[in-house]
Amino acid sequence: MKLHNYFRSSASFRVRIALALKNLPYDYVAVHIGRGDHKLQAFSELSADQLVPLLEDGDIRLSQSMAII
Repeated sequence: MKLHNYFRSSASFRVRIALALKNLPYDYVAVHIGRGDHKLQAFSELSADQLVPLLEDGDIRLSQSMAII
């Protein structure tokens, strides 16, 4: 499971807290919003709305913090 997130995003922080409380391991994938990493083609192919956080678990991708939680 991969969590694409930005360290300053409160929504990303919320998801990291929830995953920790549930003891679910994940790979942290940094997406630097300030540099525009969320608009790069590689991330755009994963997330049509180009938002973080994005949880990727196999073929399943969720991009809203409340949906992830």
